[in-house]
Amino acid sequence: MDSGLGHTLHPGPIDDSILTLQDHHRSTDIWDGQNFEPLTCRRCDGHFWRLGTLDPQVQKMMLKAGFYGVYKVGRMRLDHALITALVERWRPETHTFHLPVGEATVTLQDISVLWGLPVDGDPITGVDTNRTMDEWQDICNELLGFRPPPEDFDRGRLKIRCLQERFKTLPDGASEDTVKFYARAYILQLLGGQLLSDMSNNKVKLMYLPLLRDFDAAGRLSWGGAVLACLYRALCRASKPETSDICGPLVLLQIWAWERVPFIRPGRLAPRQQPPPDIVAGDHPLPVAPYGSRWNVGFKLETVGTHVLVLYRDQLDNMKDDQFVWEPYPADVLASLPEYCLSGKRIWQTVSPLICFDVVEFHHPDRVLRQFGQQQTIPAVCDTIPDIHLTDRRGRQNYDWAHHHRQFVDMWTDRCARVVSGPPIDGPMDQSDPYMIWYRRITRLLIGNPATRPNTGYQGVGGAMEAMLTKIYHRATDAMNEGYEVCGEDVLREIQDICAYSLRAAHEDHRLAVRPDLRATSPVASPFLAPKVQRGRPRKRGGLTCGRATESRRRGSYVPVMQPTSSEVSYSFKPTSIIPANVGEPSDTPQTWDSSLSAPEFQEDTLDPNTMQLGPEATGAVNAQLKISMFGHQIALGKIRDICAFALRTSSGNQAMLSAHDAIADGPKSKHCKPRRRGGMSGYLIGANSGINSYFPCTPGASSPTPSASLGPNDSPSLPHDSPEQDVEPLRDSAARISGQLTVGDDRVGHHNWE
Repeated sequence: MDSGLGHTLHPGPIDDSILTLQDHHRSTDIWDGQNFEPLTCRRCDGHFWRLGTLDPQVQKMMLKAGFYGVYKVGRMRLDHALITALVERWRPETHTFHLPVGEATVTLQDISVLWGLPVDGDPITGVDTNRTMDEWQDICNELLGFRPPPEDFDRGRLKIRCLQERFKTLPDGASEDTVKFYARAYILQLLGGQLLSDMSNNKVKLMYLPLLRDFDAAGRLSWGGAVLACLYRALCRASKPETSDICGPLVLLQIWAWERVPFIRPGRLAPRQQPPPDIVAGDHPLPVAPYGSRWNVGFKLETVGTHVLVLYRDQLDNMKDDQFVWEPYPADVLASLPEYCLSGKRIWQTVSPLICFDVVEFHHPDRVLRQFGQQQTIPAVCDTIPDIHLTDRRGRQNYDWAHHHRQFVDMWTDRCARVVSGPPIDGPMDQSDPYMIWYRRITRLLIGNPATRPNTGYQGVGGAMEAMLTKIYHRATDAMNEGYEVCGEDVLREIQDICAYSLRAAHEDHRLAVRPDLRATSPVASPFLAPKVQRGRPRKRGGLTCGRATESRRRGSYVPVMQPTSSEVSYSFKPTSIIPANVGEPSDTPQTWDSSLSAPEFQEDTLDPNTMQLGPEATGAVNAQLKISMFGHQIALGKIRDICAFALRTSSGNQAMLSAHDAIADGPKSKHCKPRRRGGMSGYLIGANSGINSYFPCTPGASSPTPSASLGPNDSPSLPHDSPEQDVEPLRDSAARISGQLTVGDDRVGHHNWE
């Protein structure tokens, strides 16, 4: 039998009713083994940032038009690998990033707080007039003060290079018109180089220039909505497997990720000395910079890896609940921001289309209410209209986009009435919340496939090992809850298959040929202590027991966590398959689990009339031995389950992450009984540093041990041979009484899907 062939790690989604474009998403090709290089992030704004500090008069004009905040944030180097890792988790069906902790996205709040762009205004749309070169030269002469040469035009676009060569430093004593010329030229460089850039990487669309004729009117437009629409469109296009480039406001995306995902952001050095506020003669000082400017500092990279795609992908696959900052802008931060960063606060949570001429993308804060400090419920079905991505400016001359997108313009006009909200959040969301249960079924949980990791460089395994532990934990729990109705050996073989598959997927199958000696493991190296072997002579009395109580003690009997069955289960048996040949001889050799004791053989009407029939006393003894052997499978399942639970719990690194019914309080330690040599049961602590209380503490003040007392690692249940019909009832009652206290698990169980 080839272990592991029956199990396959499933990255999701189980329910494909939401992610309908999964077959055309780059995450599918990554899982199938295709090795993608990081996307090329296109931008053309380097020359603008090398100009240094702009004249205060120019800054005042940029403030009126709404672009002052972008200028104050400054230039930042892009991490192409980080942008690519985020693209892999972007979903065009919902316009959100599907992370292991839930959906998240860049919202109007982020673009207001981080960049200070105006969002609450008229949409950026109108007639895309097809003008001749002479007409465009006349417009440039009117609004920029010069006529670009014909070679710098590309139909309705202008080369950014000609603006860089023409507009450098504002001359001394410049007139008001000259100041406006420079301000418009700088804004065009920001629009074409970063904010609303295209794949040309060196041209800006001139259809934005007439919108800058009046600076006050320009400041009443929703430039933030247009920039966010272009970011959404760029992410949707880059999520396709055939795409190798991405453009748009990627600096905003990178700052957003740094604010919300602490383990991927670099450490910030001490802020640079801020210059005194720029003052325009006769006016008040210009306002301070937006919140995103705090990242315009030097970085320290001693504790974080950067520019490695596989590393980012693996870190996002393994993201824990406490590793995402849902609210990076608390009340004190918002109170410290300038007014232009908060002017659009009333529509931050509007479910409306974002418009920039031919680009229309939907804004869905209803799917990320936790980013606004509100409780998230299962969101309504959304339609981001993916087919609208096929609509662009190509082949459309003198096209009125405001008329073409009339329904979307009307929805944006009604944006205040489309604001959604929820009750305030009252704590971290539990993994048993209906939203998380629904989300794990409809999302793509894993991007990296451990079976296709590279041979060089960083080699991550994603969540494969965690998924294996989760699957084993659930399988062992289910089998224990089913009690004697399940074949323990079959379950153990299934668990073995899961382990074998996972190790082979992680290219660690060489470990299958090595059997570690756990008894030699020191308590420092492992959180689990090897059970002590209790020595002693075998018990000779008891007829057919043959010293098996001692043998059970040597195997380290252990009461598993299982639910009591509703009624007594009675089994018949084949005596010849149970009683050893040396039945009359005591044995000092511990017996291994008998693979022949499987549930299918315990059926009624299976007695062979030709076989030896035993008397009532012998029948009771063999029945007891049968149930002890089956109980051994339950012991193994219990130990396996608890190991998985401890590993999952340890990997979370946070006791508070355990759900209420899974957590074990680290309260005062209860008194444990010393091991007893004959009969009875004793307390047992699984590990000194494990953080888990002993499984079965003895009842304080009890006159004598009862079945509710704990079993030691080498003690076995004492079965009364004169009561064969009730020999397992005390153990079942014990498990029933303590089953609600020993569910040790991690609240992330169920994160990964297996077939």
